[in-house]
Amino acid sequence: MATTVDPIRPRDRLWFGVFLALAIHATLILGVSLESTVPEPEVILSVSLSSAARSEPQLQAELQPETDHGTAVMQPKPHRTENLQQAEVPPIVATPNVNTKPKATLPAGLSRNQLIAAIADAPLEDPPTPYTERTRRLDEAPLTAPTTDAETAYLAMWRRKCERLGRLNYPPGNIQGELLMQVSIFSNGHLDYVRIARSSGSSLLDEAALQTVRQAAPYQPFSVEMRKAYDRLEFTRTWQYSKFGTDINR
Repeated sequence: MATTVDPIRPRDRLWFGVFLALAIHATLILGVSLESTVPEPEVILSVSLSSAARSEPQLQAELQPETDHGTAVMQPKPHRTENLQQAEVPPIVATPNVNTKPKATLPAGLSRNQLIAAIADAPLEDPPTPYTERTRRLDEAPLTAPTTDAETAYLAMWRRKCERLGRLNYPPGNIQGELLMQVSIFSNGHLDYVRIARSSGSSLLDEAALQTVRQAAPYQPFSVEMRKAYDRLEFTRTWQYSKFGTDINR
């Protein structure tokens, strides 16, 4: 008895071709591989700080692979770490300033009266010598001491300058009078002070004389001979105001 085989219809061929084309495109597009893949071994890294750097061969020797059922696991060998301890710094203690000047000590074993006598006999430090300014004082002639040629020339210069300026400062009203003034000049020519020792009886004349001496300053510095002898020159002079003008005695 003969068996009959169903013929392959064209529709079956069409669907088989479509399926085969889709499988090929899926393989190319999606990268589907029919081969089984083995997962890559998982590597576990452990990082630790050490006080000293190790060389590359030592690091490779510490990382040895261990296989378990075909899976490689990288486990580093345990190593010893050094504890870093900071050096202890001793605390800074501030010490007070100690006066190294030796102090006077008294011998021990003395009675009260002996101690008092020892203190009284102890030498005292010499007190500082005060600065004494060298001053040359000249009064009116003939009471003054003899003047040197340098002093005579200096006083003549001062008198001419004050008399010339005094004519310009003469107060109005034809006032007449005579006054005594005291003048002090430093060695550099600057005026130290000027004051009225005896008034003329007129405040206008007294003020005119003071204003004249102040306006005439500074004066010529002392000569070398005068600076060697003193630092300040102090003198008194009589100033006369009359209808003929102003005149300072020599």
